[in-house]
Amino acid sequence: MKDSKDTDLTDHPALDVIRERRSVRNFTSDPVTDQQLEAILEAGRWSPSKRNSQPWDFIVVRDLQIRREVGNVLRQVTSAWAGFTDAPVLIVVSVDRSRDPEHFVEDGAVATQNLCLAAHCLGLASSWAGVYAKRARRGSVQHTLKKLLSVPRTHRIIAVVPIGVARHEINSSRRPLVEMVHHDRFQPLPYTSPLQAPPTATSPAENGTHGLPGVRRTQRPPPESGRIV
Repeated sequence: MKDSKDTDLTDHPALDVIRERRSVRNFTSDPVTDQQLEAILEAGRWSPSKRNSQPWDFIVVRDLQIRREVGNVLRQVTSAWAGFTDAPVLIVVSVDRSRDPEHFVEDGAVATQNLCLAAHCLGLASSWAGVYAKRARRGSVQHTLKKLLSVPRTHRIIAVVPIGVARHEINSSRRPLVEMVHHDRFQPLPYTSPLQAPPTATSPAENGTHGLPGVRRTQRPPPESGRIV
């Protein structure tokens, strides 16, 4: 039996889905089945929200003409608008502000992420065009999309999510944890240039990770007299 201390907990199917998902700009005309779409929307339905307010309404756009009109509006916020219209399905994530006046944006964002992760689980691709605006001024993307899709005044559109089969494989990377993790307080990292390799240590005790891969605990200088840090 493998010692639990030797188990790499970052090697997990759920984390693989998160790491492998990519935002795709171009899609084929291959269809998305009703069963696939229902599973993706089910993931959105089970997203977390403040006090379980569930403020989402998902508008599924399959009609080609409406998809083209949506894409034409999106040209104001993304250069990928033309590729989005090739996707057989667009999911427009809207939220009812009255259900959660304080956190409806976060609610819509986390639901959008769930949609994208579920699509990847099913072998499909997705992307995310953020269109939220505090005020839906006449002529704005928010105002135009709401009018086009008959979205009520109580709602705001958070994102438009194309779903389909990727035309091309997308590769990208992420900054290592050592560049973004701080402990207890935000503190300067031990290096400033992204081209400069982080300092190495010979043991977890030396680098302050306490055995956590890629995580560094930096040492704070002693506070100056009379200074609150």
